[in-house]
Amino acid sequence: MTAHGAVLRPGRVSDAEGIRAVLEASLAVDGLPGFTRGDIDRSLTRLPADPEGVIVAETGAAIVGHVWPRHDDLTVHPDHRRRGYGRALADAGFDLVQARGLPWLQLYVPQHIPASVAFARAVGLHYHSSLWVFRLVDASAVPGPEFPPEFAGRGMRDDELESFVELFNDSFADHPTPVSETVAAVRTVHALPDFDPGGLLLVTPRDDPEHLIAFTRVDIGPGDDGAIEGWIALIGVRRAWRRRGLGRELLRWGVERCRAAGAVRVELAVEALNERALGIYRREGFEPAIEWPHWIRETGIPYAPAG
Repeated sequence: MTAHGAVLRPGRVSDAEGIRAVLEASLAVDGLPGFTRGDIDRSLTRLPADPEGVIVAETGAAIVGHVWPRHDDLTVHPDHRRRGYGRALADAGFDLVQARGLPWLQLYVPQHIPASVAFARAVGLHYHSSLWVFRLVDASAVPGPEFPPEFAGRGMRDDELESFVELFNDSFADHPTPVSETVAAVRTVHALPDFDPGGLLLVTPRDDPEHLIAFTRVDIGPGDDGAIEGWIALIGVRRAWRRRGLGRELLRWGVERCRAAGAVRVELAVEALNERALGIYRREGFEPAIEWPHWIRETGIPYAPAG
């Protein structure tokens, strides 16, 4: 497919550096709040699991833009804007999510850039919800984890990948926005050289240690300023095992692990529509720091989160 002199095509694993160049140029010019080079690195590690989940715009041998619905991302290199590439990529992203049976194309739209808001409206998007970055107040005295005695925590074995993905998808089946994972994507992440298996905690019934019912994953590493940061990446509890305090204790485990590693900042992301999670995080000392507004264009495919 061609548009305004650019070729639009499915992504390839070899596109990683071209996509990186677009994202880094955008970060330098647009000043996107809360986004770092570390975020770019983390997203690109997931490219090999599903390269065709990205559509790139290419002129000659250079990638000048891309749309990556999995990461709510449509970015055009600042040197190649206002040439129609963004609109073509938005249409291609919409076709992609529709072909995959998803209910909408969702993109991050920075509110501090008026042209981004105008563009979003022009391609048929409207505001849907916001993802918030919550940051732990430095002086917060978060207690250590104390799981109810009928539960046990442990690491993940190599033979539990499929069971873990099933746990993930059940835990997020009723999330306010569609969230799911694949075995291929998780295998890719777990095979990375910097993946820390000690940052993943599984919870099981004490009398049934093979039955995975909850989990959390924590990432710890240097931020762009060199300071150690802790990121509580995921907390999931099966729907049938909620309201037993597991989510709170998983959060406390994550905070304890981050602080033990010397993290000067501890953060997590939470959907504004997830009122129950918001309440837990606030009570444990987290406060909203950065808003990432999400705009959507519906495909007409129903989305009804499981209750």
